[in-house]
Amino acid sequence: MIIFLISLGAIGLTIFLYYKTLALAPIRIIAIILLYVLITGFIFSYQVKRRTNPPVVLIDYSASMARYLNDIKHATSKIAFTHTQFYFGETLFTNVPEESLVSSRFTNIAQALMKVGQTQPGVIVLISDGNHNYGNFPFPEIKDLNIPIYCYGVGSEKPRDIVIADVRYPAYTFVDDSIKIEVVIESQGFAGGRAQVVLQYNKKEQKKSFLLNAIKAKTNLEFWVNVHQPEQVKVLIDVARQPDELSYENNRLEFPLRVLQKKTKVVYYTDHLSFNTKFMLRTLTKDDYIDFIPLAKIDKSAVLNLMTNVKLTSLPGLDDIDVIILDNVNLGKVPWKNVEESLKKGMGVLCIGSMQGHTALWNDMLPINTTEVIVKGDFPLRINESFSCLVPGDDYPPLSAINRVLGVKDKAIIIAQANNVPVIAYHNYGTGTVFQINSIDIGTWQFLQLGMKQKNLFAHLVSDVIRFLSPIGKNKRLFLSTLRRIYNVGETITLKLQSYDQNYRLASGGDFLFEFNNTKIPFFETNKGTYQASLIPKKAGDILLKASGKLKDENLTSNTLELTVSGATTEIDQGLNKDFLETLASGTGGEYFSFNELASFEVPQLENVHRQKKIDFDSPITYILIFVLLALDWIIRRRRGII
Repeated sequence: MIIFLISLGAIGLTIFLYYKTLALAPIRIIAIILLYVLITGFIFSYQVKRRTNPPVVLIDYSASMARYLNDIKHATSKIAFTHTQFYFGETLFTNVPEESLVSSRFTNIAQALMKVGQTQPGVIVLISDGNHNYGNFPFPEIKDLNIPIYCYGVGSEKPRDIVIADVRYPAYTFVDDSIKIEVVIESQGFAGGRAQVVLQYNKKEQKKSFLLNAIKAKTNLEFWVNVHQPEQVKVLIDVARQPDELSYENNRLEFPLRVLQKKTKVVYYTDHLSFNTKFMLRTLTKDDYIDFIPLAKIDKSAVLNLMTNVKLTSLPGLDDIDVIILDNVNLGKVPWKNVEESLKKGMGVLCIGSMQGHTALWNDMLPINTTEVIVKGDFPLRINESFSCLVPGDDYPPLSAINRVLGVKDKAIIIAQANNVPVIAYHNYGTGTVFQINSIDIGTWQFLQLGMKQKNLFAHLVSDVIRFLSPIGKNKRLFLSTLRRIYNVGETITLKLQSYDQNYRLASGGDFLFEFNNTKIPFFETNKGTYQASLIPKKAGDILLKASGKLKDENLTSNTLELTVSGATTEIDQGLNKDFLETLASGTGGEYFSFNELASFEVPQLENVHRQKKIDFDSPITYILIFVLLALDWIIRRRRGII
């Protein structure tokens, strides 16, 4: 109706505008109608009468059907009605080679149905266990064949098996946090009773039991663990094996749990108390993720802990420190002699305020080389690279004083400049990072900023710089995982991705993808900070997968996931998937029967058999036709002097 009304409107408008040359109106009208059809995505569908061929009997000849094939041969040899017989496993074939069972690694029911559907049989008789295991099953495409499928189920309706279907856990957690690990168990084929699940970590063990089910059903079990030191913990889940299970390979699962130190240890040191110190204390003491030690030099041999007001004659060692902040210092007299060594091992350094006593070592470690001369003036900030709350194009109050700049390291990342002079930058040194804010009075700048921005950007900036510098901040915050590491050709591999903010808490709203066989596949968010995607490998070999994308304004890259796709493994008998066959039969206008009813099957009388045909206007031909019509209209009008 919408297309019809649009078309009427287009025709009316054309007549109104070109009533003097109505003979040319059809050209413009057709072009406009085609254009609106493209915009609305209209697809014209119609039915045509279909000539039908004799029924097809389609036999599942995959490895999982091995013990039933003699019975199937015997039953199909007695079929009285005229039919064509096909077999399938990985692919469709007409003859039965002996090696087909050995080479059958999966069952592709969809491909077999689509191929026999092209022969236009009146009906399809499918004999199978219903275990399609090559990618997702395209029900809409099968339904569009408009061929009734009569399914005969083969196999045990109640196979005995227990499977660890899923494990949900955080990729990152913190020391002394209570960690929930949710285990999803799927069981079927048991008359009753209970089975036990054991979860082991760090020589500790937890046990829980669950009810076994006769029909396929899932049970969720929650385990809570607690780790008291930062480490990578190996977690093992083991489900007690039951007699006559289809497979014991899916009763056991192992995965790593990464436990991080909850607080970043930060030392602040200054030779001279200043406005900077006040703002640093106010900002960092309120950060729940920072263990803050503020120190100020009071004489040649002692410093004062500004938090406890205790005089110290010995300094805390740097071995356990994540980040050291140096503010208004004499670099040649920094009281720690092993800053370079700690920096190379991964510690972060933040330098702010005035800097005196430059040494060759510090000139090498700093991203911006300066002198002891302080230059005062009006230094408006221009942000080159986004970092934390600093965004290119935003307005910020100017800096009032900086150390005179001599140059910047070649590999330094310049975040901000003032009058074309680098003032905020960082670079890597060893495995650590040095971050430099070349401003004398950061506290004054923060004070001006509060009046201008009406929000505390400084607190966000400093906290983010510290997390960026700390060894914890160097961990991957995009974590890619799968339930297993070995899959078969044609099996759907489900990938799970977790995204974390700079505090290593799950964060949502990311836009991520991975690349496989030169195709970019997106992830879809299923829960807060948890995403999912899938792929289907078509050949054996090793696969390396890595996810990437944006979380808000941050570019993140995941760990590399190494998977093996096996081409030699033959599939096992998984029992009868009756639900699948019943859904397939009812969705195509057929029926489901048990295999022993095959002898009584009668071909139904099909009347007025039609097939659906579609015309999709979204094609190059339509675009070319619109162009030709409009060009023709213009040429004719041009020659007649109308335009």
